[in-house]
Amino acid sequence: MAATKEQRDVSGLIGRRVEELSLSERLRYANTWVAFRIYTPTTELVQRDGQPAIDLRSRRIEAAGASPQELIAQLRRRNLDPAEYEFTILKQPY
Repeated sequence: MAATKEQRDVSGLIGRRVEELSLSERLRYANTWVAFRIYTPTTELVQRDGQPAIDLRSRRIEAAGASPQELIAQLRRRNLDPAEYEFTILKQPY
């Protein structure tokens, strides 16, 4: 039951950027493991508001849990390759 509760608690992180989290969320999710797709910068120029801009992809949380093993299992359940992701712990906001 505890694992299910923990999964439910961190499910609110999936698909969000760390920058979007409120202060109370950052405090609640501190010390939680998260997975981000490894960012590969591109030199391609894109058009934004009619102006050339560099393509900066936003880094969204793809998995969250209590351990890297849990993140790997979540990614594999979604048929994603864990080798394409980096795992890190969310730190306290201050």
